[in-house]
Amino acid sequence: MQAMDSATNSDQTRKTLLFFAPEVQDAAILNAYEIYLHHLSHSELFDITIMAPNGSPFGEEARTMGYRMYPVSDFSRKLLLRTPQLWPILTATRRFRFDYAICHEAFGCRGLSHIARKVIGVCHDDMYEGFKNASRMVAITSSLAEEAKAHFEGQVPVDVLPYPYECQFTEITPLPEGDDAPLTIGASGPFLEGDGLGIFIHAAQLLHQSSPDARFVIAGQGPLEHELKELSDHIAPFIDFAGPMDASEMAEAFDIYCLAASNAPYSVPLCQMMDAGIACVSTCASGPMDILKGGMVAPLVPMSDSFLLAVKLQELLEDRPQIERIKKACFDRIREEDFSPRIFEEKLISLFGMEQKAFSRID
Repeated sequence: MQAMDSATNSDQTRKTLLFFAPEVQDAAILNAYEIYLHHLSHSELFDITIMAPNGSPFGEEARTMGYRMYPVSDFSRKLLLRTPQLWPILTATRRFRFDYAICHEAFGCRGLSHIARKVIGVCHDDMYEGFKNASRMVAITSSLAEEAKAHFEGQVPVDVLPYPYECQFTEITPLPEGDDAPLTIGASGPFLEGDGLGIFIHAAQLLHQSSPDARFVIAGQGPLEHELKELSDHIAPFIDFAGPMDASEMAEAFDIYCLAASNAPYSVPLCQMMDAGIACVSTCASGPMDILKGGMVAPLVPMSDSFLLAVKLQELLEDRPQIERIKKACFDRIREEDFSPRIFEEKLISLFGMEQKAFSRID
């Protein structure tokens, strides 16, 4: 939650906005909360109140930043989930206290409609059905938006608004010198179901037979770390589990980045590796499909298919000119307007029927 320089939208009346952010453990969703709050605040069009659980990481950070708060206990959250009519009572607000509410979890939309004139629901995954009570729904991928539009049959307007990405690298990371220099294939994840790291381990086992000089590294940590390391010890003991790594460390360690997840509405590591000019390969999950333009930027492979993933990686290892082309395509793609923080803010503000006139130093 960092402040940015901006000219004030003095010609527009500030609106009241309630920002509802249920507690989550997913680092990507917490990052999304910050993205939305940051750009709404930066627009200087809203008086923002945060509603977040007591003690939640996002709530505590928002409190530290000086935002007006409505802390919600776990007991209150369960009541609000089951009985939306209690929202005005438990939040000590009258009907339509707020001009707008932005809701990052489907269950809150119905309740928030009791205290806000317009509710915008942000769907961070593929569970869009619950947003039927929102005034508008925001999807982060085009495929999800099309599914939601068909499901709602025009009853809830659906907009596509991918997360923005601020580039941090200035040049493409070079491959090791020498055509015979061994390359490193890396993957990362939260060590949870669906992150595809087990598929990556099986692909590495297959690939190691034909390319024994290739190196394999997995970055990250999480609940399934013990199980994944046991699997690796059993079938692919040559894989290096490097623990948590930041973008610079992964860019320095990896020559090819592999996203093997079956559930990836968005991937910060994929964007980071593209930013560093690392050649990427991904499953055709909804997020990578949009980010990589359906395979036009970098190769896409079927989900949960370790054999085809190994085949594609083998193809790249045998064709370094192709790797170089993918590196440049990834580097250029992440710098397109689709990922511009300025464009994101303009589109976000337009969802409220307002206009962002402060073209400031966001990107």
